[in-house]
Amino acid sequence: MKKKKSSKSKITKTVKKKTVAKKSTRKVAPKAKNISKIVAPAMDEDHSVLKEALKDIARELGQLREEKEDLEGTLDSIAMDITTTQNEEVQLKDQVRKLNSVESALALKRSRLRTKLEGIKTKIQKVRQLSAKMESL
Repeated sequence: MKKKKSSKSKITKTVKKKTVAKKSTRKVAPKAKNISKIVAPAMDEDHSVLKEALKDIARELGQLREEKEDLEGTLDSIAMDITTTQNEEVQLKDQVRKLNSVESALALKRSRLRTKLEGIKTKIQKVRQLSAKMESL
């Protein structure tokens, strides 16, 4: 039983013959056309597979670029939100400082008014005592 030669072995043998023929001064016979017929379908299949793979890669790359753009947009909006929140925080801290200064001013005013009130109460007490003495006389 003879084993069938694979197309690959045929190709390598014919290529070897071709290279041997190039080394010699003889010209290559029309057998070179047979090589192209044998190699062409295999190359076409390889090319179509590679083309499909490249198309798939290009499609995935496009999707990844879109996702990247979406994420960058989301990141930009989040960064803007953070900046807005930080600005609001600064404004609120300023308001709190102002309110604290107003509160301390009011507390000082209250203490002054309390001392005045105490002074007025003591004066009223003295007037009552004097009026009670005057009635008794």
